[in-house]
Amino acid sequence: MRRFYDWFFPFYGIIERSSTENISAAIDAIDTASGRFKDDAVLDLCCGSGSLALALAPRCASYEGRDQSEGMLSRARARWRKRFGSEARDLFVRANVLDFADPEGSIDRIFMSYGLHLFPPEVEIDLLRRFFHAAKKSVVILDHETSPDLLLSLAEAMEGSWYQAYRRIDFSEAAAAMGARFFEQVVRGIRIMEFAKPGTSSR
Repeated sequence: MRRFYDWFFPFYGIIERSSTENISAAIDAIDTASGRFKDDAVLDLCCGSGSLALALAPRCASYEGRDQSEGMLSRARARWRKRFGSEARDLFVRANVLDFADPEGSIDRIFMSYGLHLFPPEVEIDLLRRFFHAAKKSVVILDHETSPDLLLSLAEAMEGSWYQAYRRIDFSEAAAAMGARFFEQVVRGIRIMEFAKPGTSSR
């Protein structure tokens, strides 16, 4: 997957045109008053070219993005500087999400955008458990919705993802097993799932 994105990143603007607007709409939907995340330290895993970063970082107390593709990170950094100025501090780090082992309660919220479906089901659940362990408040997943879509299915098959298996996972059941409060909605084709710690809210 890293090799694919290190090759594909120069052409990723084709996808960004629509995904950036959709991701921004999804963040608006879960932060309607633009104040929900203002006190939060946020970690964005599989941050890719920074579409979620551009929508989310201005709403947070602190932000860090991680991705294993240096090509995608270079695109994220360029987009970040274009939006926030050439002197804006670099908030992107190269890291493989499969190695994630941040300490318990070390970050307020963990986000992942269009990354979870890339992995086999057992890995998806394991990653969610590790993310939930590290989050003080919640884990928020933005990914493809599960309604039948032939074009999307073909694209994901070409990419080599586990999209079809992802569609069949009962994430509410996974949340219950982790002791998480589960919230789900679809906004502009994006499936938003939040796994919240007891005592926290989805709004």
